[in-house]
Amino acid sequence: MIKLFLILLLNVSVLLFIACDNKTENKSQVAQKTDKTKIIGEWLRTDSDYMIKIVEVNDNGSMLAKYFNPESINVGRANWESISGDLKIIIELRDVNYPGSTYTLNYLADKDMLAGEYYQAVEGLTFYVEFERSR
Repeated sequence: MIKLFLILLLNVSVLLFIACDNKTENKSQVAQKTDKTKIIGEWLRTDSDYMIKIVEVNDNGSMLAKYFNPESINVGRANWESISGDLKIIIELRDVNYPGSTYTLNYLADKDMLAGEYYQAVEGLTFYVEFERSR
């Protein structure tokens, strides 16, 4: 009876070790996939001269971003997050004629692009937009 219990305990221990090891591998893969520094740089919108410049990304999800159309427009809020290993950024503009206009963009690693939606607050319209890295 004791031998049976020890064999069962050993099997459970091995299964727990394998499960924990797999979780560690998965976390490592997600961490590599979500290298937040990949979004740092200058991004030019493909249909205009509008530019987003991401200067800094912080571990707490905030980031320092600038926006130009082509002159500087005040960025009220800029954040990034990782969702299932994919990077997403949100930039809210707060300036004259930009009362909360917002970019919600995903980083497309395979294309090294930002793509998503631009909510134009004055007109209340949402547009699909893409940004290519300019630097």
